[in-house]
Amino acid sequence: MSDKDLENKIQTFRELGKENPNVNVNLLMMNALETESENKISAKSYKWPYLISVGAPPFGLIYVFKYYFSSDENDQRAAKICLFLTIISVIAFFAFSKALFSSSGTSLQQIEQIKPSDIQQLNQ
Repeated sequence: MSDKDLENKIQTFRELGKENPNVNVNLLMMNALETESENKISAKSYKWPYLISVGAPPFGLIYVFKYYFSSDENDQRAAKICLFLTIISVIAFFAFSKALFSSSGTSLQQIEQIKPSDIQQLNQ
């Protein structure tokens, strides 16, 4: 629930209190604030999705889909962060792989020409 939704709820409680003096507006407001604080997820709970997005990029997309379709703004922000981290991790992985292969002096065509029988002969 966003701050605007909470403000609208409090305004509704005030109007209810004006219409009916028997309604305890303070109790309704406190109850609304308590349920709001219970529903909020702490920033520490997003630690694992962020780590998985960086460490195992394809699996970070699971959290993107999980949090993106949530109605909570914090979850949607976490989904965007997980997506960003996943994309950065994939780019870094490919850049590192390309740098590793280019520094070894072998090309992709040379690797494709290796026959399994050659590898078996080396192992024996």
